Amino acid sequence: MLRIALVNMPFADWNRPSFALGQLSTLVNREFDGRARARVCYLNQDLAEYFGTRLYESLSVSHDHVDTGIGDWLFRHLAFPDAPDTATEYFQRYYRGARWEDFRDRILRARDGLHGFCAELIGRYRLDEADIVGFSSMFAQHVPSMALARMIKERNPRTLVVLGGANCEAPMGAVVAEHVPAVDFVFSGPALNTFGQFVQCVLDGEPARADTIPGIISSRNCRDPRFRTAIGAERDIDDYFLPDYAGFFEALDSHPELRRTGTSEPMLFFETSRGCWWGQRSHCTFCGLNGESMAFRAMAPELAVRQFEWLFDFAPAYTSLFCTDNVMPRNYPREVFPRLDPPPGTSIFYEVKLPLSRQDLRAMADAGVTVVQPGIEALASSTLKLMGKGTTAFQNLQFLKNCDEFGITPEWNLLIGFPGEDPAVYRKYAEELGDLVHLVPPHGVYMVRFDRFSPYFKRSGDYGLDLAPVDYYALTYPFDAAALADLAYFFADRNLAPYMLHAVEWHDRLSRLVAEWRAAWYDEPGAPRRELRLVANEDGTTAVRDSRSGTLRVHPVDPATARLLRRLASPARPEQLARDWPQGPDDLRRRLDHLTERRLLFAENGRVMSLVLTGTDGEPDEPPREEPTAAGARRPLPLLTESPR
Repeated sequence: MLRIALVNMPFADWNRPSFALGQLSTLVNREFDGRARARVCYLNQDLAEYFGTRLYESLSVSHDHVDTGIGDWLFRHLAFPDAPDTATEYFQRYYRGARWEDFRDRILRARDGLHGFCAELIGRYRLDEADIVGFSSMFAQHVPSMALARMIKERNPRTLVVLGGANCEAPMGAVVAEHVPAVDFVFSGPALNTFGQFVQCVLDGEPARADTIPGIISSRNCRDPRFRTAIGAERDIDDYFLPDYAGFFEALDSHPELRRTGTSEPMLFFETSRGCWWGQRSHCTFCGLNGESMAFRAMAPELAVRQFEWLFDFAPAYTSLFCTDNVMPRNYPREVFPRLDPPPGTSIFYEVKLPLSRQDLRAMADAGVTVVQPGIEALASSTLKLMGKGTTAFQNLQFLKNCDEFGITPEWNLLIGFPGEDPAVYRKYAEELGDLVHLVPPHGVYMVRFDRFSPYFKRSGDYGLDLAPVDYYALTYPFDAAALADLAYFFADRNLAPYMLHAVEWHDRLSRLVAEWRAAWYDEPGAPRRELRLVANEDGTTAVRDSRSGTLRVHPVDPATARLLRRLASPARPEQLARDWPQGPDDLRRRLDHLTERRLLFAENGRVMSLVLTGTDGEPDEPPREEPTAAGARRPLPLLTESPR
């Protein structure tokens, strides 16, 4: 019996299983039953306890840390023990000053104990007794995997160590095969086919035969262009098998401290598509997802329904479900979601492409899709055009408004610093972000990155970019410049270009505005959520409730203005509206001016749209019910009213 250990290293989130390793485990146990047996080992949970859950969560997901490469750097001394210590240089480049002093001390103390702790984990999981140890590497799992690979090889040189995942797609994987002796084979691109072929080679006693399989790289074939640049053949997405999550559940049961002290809820991964249907038509300029596998493939609706039913069986213990798709299949709101009967409390996450119709959103919400990543990224149509998004600022704002109605939470960031971006966009943001605080805020304001496989990377000359790996690669890997250029996924522009200077100039101001926006949503204990809503009063009149400033103001509106607000749920040009406005163009202009004075409209390129939430199906909401304020309840805002105009 061939013993295979599949290892999930830090800094993978402790609260999520590895979908890739779960699939590989099922593949081995299904196709090699009686000849090979696989198990998934969640060492990331052990390391989360070692670092402390809150610190580990921050290192895993916070932009303060993800953008510094600290997760990989922390394991440099274990992966490359003969290389000089770069701590001084690293902390001169990142985490400088008194603000980070305690953090630096804590990180260095944790680093000092990593060798002993990792050695103990190898023994605990008997990794040095396995015939094959496989690591999946995404984001900051790369050097931790190399470090443990080296320590395993020191104990048992006969163990075959393999590495795969997003960090290994050509040409990145070839650098590992060439420069990291502890890794015997690297899997480039999809591995559901190639890993099975590799296991068969090992069972036949001919592991070196895997050198002839495109998508598998070793120190022997890594310089051959036929293999250095190849990716593995893909398995049909409808040749589906359920991932093995047994190891994840056992790990959670063995680490109750993570649930007690962490801020994250355990969730289960699933997949319903690969690639990106929009990217096939218009590859977003900054997007490096999908690698060389952009072609869109969606799971058949019947299989998707069966997978959801399997996932629903984990309720009530696990009701948070996270889709790994880069984009939701367009037919699912019609052909999959209406067939689902989610258990109470189910929360499904999907990445989506805008625009989405209200009908689609209703189907998604009814099926339990409560969190989405819509790829908003900007609230300026000119910037969205630079990205190749195929959307407008109006569509993004419409989506944020619709999310409020359907109870869907959009996860989004505001990105700045695109080559060619007009600094007038930042001035407009500074003037108008305060008008949007009744909508779900972005996580923050971030400078755009230049990722491998993105158009910015592939056609850097067309955009006037001079790209080089970001600084932490040279501080982490003891490789030469050519190897780092092939290994890196994140790049920076060495030019001091105007687009960069403008973004740096505005970044802190916009970040403060977004921080205030987030504080209005999340950081004011007992405070009601900010509101901008058209409501019907008991006497039949209508009004706009506006608490964006922190003080509730009520603006009475007559039937014509209420009708105008509903019409402007979609953008329109004033001259178009004027042609059909019963009271004539002068009356329309006065009303638009009145709404503009109260900052109830969003305007861009001669079109205007209402920011006011107008309620389901265009009808005003029911008046809010007044209830006694209990201890700990959200306090009412002070109320200011206007006289009707």
